[in-house]
Amino acid sequence: MVKNTASIENRRMSYSRGAWVGRSVVLNLTAIFTALALYGVAFASNRAAIAITRSCTFAPIHNSSNNRPFPAASSAFSFVIIGDTRPHFASEDFSPFEKLIPRINAAKPSFVINLGDLIYGYRFHRAAPQWDKYEAVIRNIKAPYYQIPGNHDTYSPAARDLYRRRFGRFYQSFDHGGWHFVLLDNGEEGRWGNLGRAELTWLKNDLNAHRGQPILVFMHFPVWIPGRFASDTYDFWQAELQPLFKASGVRAVFGGHFHTYGPTHEIDGIKYFITGGGGAELRPFYVKAGGAHHFLKMNITGNTFDLRVVTERGELTDAEADFMGGLLFAEKNISWIGIGGEGPQPSPAGLRISMTLNNPYPDSLVGRAVWAYDKNDFAVEPKEIVVRIGPKEKQTYAFEVKTVKAGAPLLALPKLEFDMASSARRHVFHREVLFLDKLAAPFRAKAPILDGRLDDWAGVPVLKLAGERGAEAELSACHDGQRLYLLASVPDLQVSTGSEGGIPAFQDAFQIGFSERIGASEFAVDELRLGLSRVKTLVVIKDRTPGARSGPAGSGSVADVAAVCRLIGGRTIYEIAIPAKRLKLFESEGGRKLVLNASFWEPESEEVSGEGLLPVHFIELVLGRRR
Repeated sequence: MVKNTASIENRRMSYSRGAWVGRSVVLNLTAIFTALALYGVAFASNRAAIAITRSCTFAPIHNSSNNRPFPAASSAFSFVIIGDTRPHFASEDFSPFEKLIPRINAAKPSFVINLGDLIYGYRFHRAAPQWDKYEAVIRNIKAPYYQIPGNHDTYSPAARDLYRRRFGRFYQSFDHGGWHFVLLDNGEEGRWGNLGRAELTWLKNDLNAHRGQPILVFMHFPVWIPGRFASDTYDFWQAELQPLFKASGVRAVFGGHFHTYGPTHEIDGIKYFITGGGGAELRPFYVKAGGAHHFLKMNITGNTFDLRVVTERGELTDAEADFMGGLLFAEKNISWIGIGGEGPQPSPAGLRISMTLNNPYPDSLVGRAVWAYDKNDFAVEPKEIVVRIGPKEKQTYAFEVKTVKAGAPLLALPKLEFDMASSARRHVFHREVLFLDKLAAPFRAKAPILDGRLDDWAGVPVLKLAGERGAEAELSACHDGQRLYLLASVPDLQVSTGSEGGIPAFQDAFQIGFSERIGASEFAVDELRLGLSRVKTLVVIKDRTPGARSGPAGSGSVADVAAVCRLIGGRTIYEIAIPAKRLKLFESEGGRKLVLNASFWEPESEEVSGEGLLPVHFIELVLGRRR
C-alpha cells in the first residue's frame, strides 16, 4: 500500500491525477525522489511522462514499447477507448484483442483507455498467468495505456488484492489537451455498478476542482441503462451520479460490460456510450445485426469531439454502428411477424402478412425497408417500401410471401431490414418472419397448487424447446379461469445474492414474455415479460418488459405474480401463476389470443444476464374453454 501521499496530492501528482502532462511545478526534489523510489517509479531519459513499474500506483500502466512520450498539450488530439478485451470463456487467448492492436497503433492515439474485463478471471489459481499474458499483450500498444478493472478482474477479495498488488489503485484522473479524464472503478465492495464512499467523495472533489474544463468519464458498468442492473444501482446513478455529472459539465460517459456497441443515449445533454467489443465473445444478436469486435477513436478539436467506431473492416460513425439502439427501438415499437401455430403457412398461392410500426417521436419517422431472402425459396411483394410516419402515429404495412418450390426451409424465412431516422436519431434493425410453436392451455377446474409437487400437472400437454447450444427446456400451461399457470423445466442456474461468486442477483435463468396476437400473422410487442432465477430454494421474479424498471416481485409491477421452484437432477422446475386479469385473458369471447416468447440459460453459455436472454422461442397459446 502506498504511503505518505498527502504531499504529492497537494502538488497535483497523486495516483488520482494520473500522468504528468506538460506541467511546470516547483518541488522538493529530495523528498520526491525518495517517495518515488518507495512507489516503484523509475525515470527514463528524454521522456515527458513517467515509465511505470508493476507496483506503482500512478498511471498510465505503461508508456509503450517504443518510448514515445506524451505529446504536448494542444487543441487537437485523438485517443482510443476499448472495453472487454478479455479472452473468450476461461481461456488465455487474447487473439481478437491482439488483432485490433495494429489498427490502434496505426491511429497513433495520444493514449489508450481500457474499460475493464481485462482477463477472464473467475478462477483465482489461474489469475497470475492470465495477468502475465495480458501484460505481454498490452506492451505491443505504442501509446500510454490506462485501465480500470471490470468484474472479471476483481470478482473476489483475493482477485481484487491481486489486482492492487500488480497495478495499484483502481481509479484516477488526469488532464490532457485542456480536457479532464476521470476513470472510475464502479465495482467496489462486491457490488456491480457501485462506487464506495471514499471513491464517491474523491469523485465529487475531483469534478469540483475541474469545473470549466470539458470532462469525460469512464467506467466498466453502464449503470444508466434501466432494468439491466439491480434497481438500487440504477437509483444510485439517477440520484447521485447523473446530477453530479450534469452540474460538473461532463460531456460524455463511457461504459463497457455488454459485449456490443451501443445503445447510445443522451441524457441532460450528456452523451452515454457503451463499447464492450474489444475481444470478449460478442452477443449473438449483436453479431447477427452486423456488429464486430471494435474500439473507439475519439478525435478532439478544441471543445468538441468526434467519435468513430473502428473494426477490422473500417470505421463507422456512432449512428452507423449503433445496432443495439435499433434493436431496442424495434423491440419497443415494431410488431412481430409470426406464422404457424394456429395460423396459415407460406405456400405457392401466397400468404398475406402484416407489420405495424409505431413512431414514438415528436418528429416524423422516415426511411425504407427492404426484404432479404433466398430467391430460390421465396418471393415477397412488395420487395421494398418507403416509410413515412407522422409524429406519435403508427402505420401497418401488408406483404405477400410465396414459396417458389415445395419444401422451402422454414428455418430460413425472409426478414425485413429497416433503415429509419427521426430528427437526429437513426435506427437500423430487422424483423424476421418467425415460425410459431403451439401450446395448448387446457381448463382445469382444480388448479395446480404451487408447492413444487408435479402430480397435479399430469395430463397437461408438454412443449419441448431446443436451446441454441443443445440444452432443452419444457413448458406446460393451463388455467382455471382466474389464473394462468405455467410449468417450466430449465437447466439449473442458482443465482447468488451478490457478484462475488461471479453471478449477480439481477441475472435470469428463464424468461417468459406475453404479447397479443393482432392478426393472422402479426403480434404485438411484449406487454409483460418476466425474468426468473433461483436463489437457493427461493424464486426471484423481475419485470423484464421492454422499457420497464427492474424490480423484484412484491415491490412493483410484478407483485401479483407468484412462483415456486424445485431442483430435480440438475434442472430447475418453476411453477408460475399469473392473474388472468393481468393478461386480460377472458375480456373477449373465447379468450384472448396470446403469443408467448421464452428463453433460458444453457450450461454452455459463457455469460448470462437479463440483458442476454432475448426471445428465442415464440409460442401461440391456445386457451381451453372455461367450463
